[in-house]
Amino acid sequence: MMPHDGAEHGREPSGEDFRAAEEVLALLMPALVRSTPEYEEKRRALAEFRAEVGKDRFDLRYSLRPPRSAVEQAELDFMQGRITEDQFRKMLKADAERPIDVEMLDAFRDAYEERLAAYSRMLQAVIAIATDQRDPDAWRRREAEVDEHVAAMEAKLPLWKEQLATVFSFLAELQAERKGEPVRCGDRSAESAYMLAKLVMDQAAAGWRSSKEIAQRSRTDPCSLYATSASHLFYSSHLPGLPRPQELQALMVLEHARARKALQEEARAAKADTSAPANVSIQAEAVKVTTPSVQVVAETATGVGKSKSKGRVKRDVAEGLILQHLVRRPHDTAEEVAAAVGCSVGLVAESPAWRANRRRLEIAEKEGRDPKAVKLDVRAVTEVGGSKRGQMHASREAQEAQDAEIDAREKELFRRIGEYQAKHPDAAPQEVARALGCTAGDVERRQAMLERLLADQAESAEEEDGAEKFGKRKGRPDGENRQRWIRRRV
Repeated sequence: MMPHDGAEHGREPSGEDFRAAEEVLALLMPALVRSTPEYEEKRRALAEFRAEVGKDRFDLRYSLRPPRSAVEQAELDFMQGRITEDQFRKMLKADAERPIDVEMLDAFRDAYEERLAAYSRMLQAVIAIATDQRDPDAWRRREAEVDEHVAAMEAKLPLWKEQLATVFSFLAELQAERKGEPVRCGDRSAESAYMLAKLVMDQAAAGWRSSKEIAQRSRTDPCSLYATSASHLFYSSHLPGLPRPQELQALMVLEHARARKALQEEARAAKADTSAPANVSIQAEAVKVTTPSVQVVAETATGVGKSKSKGRVKRDVAEGLILQHLVRRPHDTAEEVAAAVGCSVGLVAESPAWRANRRRLEIAEKEGRDPKAVKLDVRAVTEVGGSKRGQMHASREAQEAQDAEIDAREKELFRRIGEYQAKHPDAAPQEVARALGCTAGDVERRQAMLERLLADQAESAEEEDGAEKFGKRKGRPDGENRQRWIRRRV
């Protein structure tokens, strides 16, 4: 399926079409004299061509706007004769089958936002017509507006069908890893927020068509008790059960922010994955070295020209990165570790480092100590059941320096977010993200960290108060009071 710009083809050229034709003639044929038969003939032909293909493709063909994507650049090159038809087809096929990236995700988001806006306009038009008490026959003039909004809501998306399937599959996988349950809005549910919006809009369009058919029969069938309009039928029968556009938009915005963040983290993880050079895969060859007292089996690597691994970090690399992350952030959830490392939540939960860290937290809680004071290293992980393949691939000092740099950038970003929110306390996360050039997920992550910090402080205050009261009753020293209070709570 070719991407579609949603233009209305086959219409008569308008004044805007003729003005665009004149602009093209001024650029391409400046010597052509106006008001001559030749000029009028070319002007008419260009205006009709613009009415046929639509403004977007007309402007691209005659360089009235720059290409917005690789597909448009290839289309422009083909129209201007710089590539052959066979080359153009191969480029289109490669674009349709490419893996998901941020550009594809954003194009998908923009297309569905336009559909959601048409859904909102449709509901507003139906409500206005059905509740118009001054003019009960308003539906005769205005129901055509609803038809236009429904057509815009069902317009073809400017993506290939392969790309749509890729994006929907990625969003469903992301939701499954995050919660393991569908997205819900009222009594409706779907595997992703965008799929939920699609199902709602499809149902709204089907309900409108059904209402039109019933209304038409009510006015023509002698067996009908009374005549009605499609607007009144839709307003009373379908509208009460449909989600509001604002609810769908909120779910879509949050899902897009999570998906964009996941793609960026996957890109960073793939860039940091230095386990094999580009276009080289590692094949293991067993080499036995025998001495009188020890037998060693080593592995040597041989490079074979194959495609570079795509997607997430490999298991043996991820285990080392998980260990490094938990050494610094022992309280992070499996989802947070997976997002930072660039692997799946299941891999984190199965890793020896995660199991060792759970034991580490239990020991720290029983002893009333900071978890970082309980050592977590490669030896501890190996004792739990891991292997030495999970050891770090870079030096600890280099990793700590990199972590410090990341933490500094995050601290500066959070400071800027805090200053902006102090000046604009009612600003939504999307508004803050647009103003500062970050993502709405960054804003929500900062808010979640603040809430967790406040909760920890409240719990610490409760423990201090409880230990003090416990000590007054027992008459013990303060240090002993606190230890006994913590053990009692555990």
